Amino acid sequence: MHIFLTGEIQIGKSTVIAKTLALLNVIPGGFRTYFGPDRGCSDKLLYMNSAAGSKLFKEENVIVRFSKGQPPQVLAEKFDTYGTELIRSARANSNLIVMDECGSLERDALVFQKEIMDTLEGSIPVFGVIKLASSGWTDRIRNHSKVKLITVTKENRDDLPQVLSHYFGAIL
Repeated sequence: MHIFLTGEIQIGKSTVIAKTLALLNVIPGGFRTYFGPDRGCSDKLLYMNSAAGSKLFKEENVIVRFSKGQPPQVLAEKFDTYGTELIRSARANSNLIVMDECGSLERDALVFQKEIMDTLEGSIPVFGVIKLASSGWTDRIRNHSKVKLITVTKENRDDLPQVLSHYFGAIL
């Protein structure tokens, strides 16, 4: 069974993943997305890197550009190449795959979407995040027979790492 977290923005979904991984003491494969120090600005960048790597704020890691008064400029080809490469590498080399996070920005990244769906059919456990406000392709993740969706709240976020580390620890 794969576990995906969802919940309000900034509720602590990625923190739950980080704390769970620390308790498991495993190096995951997969990807994570993150904003830079400019997160609060209207002009900002969204980055992607390996789930096991450090946050890199380099041009080659940019996947979306946000500009005031403009729709987000999504670099779908970056999802389809770099994101897909990170998932394929994880499937070949990892016992746990992190997907943090999946949302509506990837709606045109069809190769990336297919790689995620193919991975969910496999036996390597996936620990991911689905953006709460997303729909469309992410509904295929939410409704997948091998996915359990957990909503992170202020009430449960401190207990989840322990619970999830027991779950993943038992299957890894």
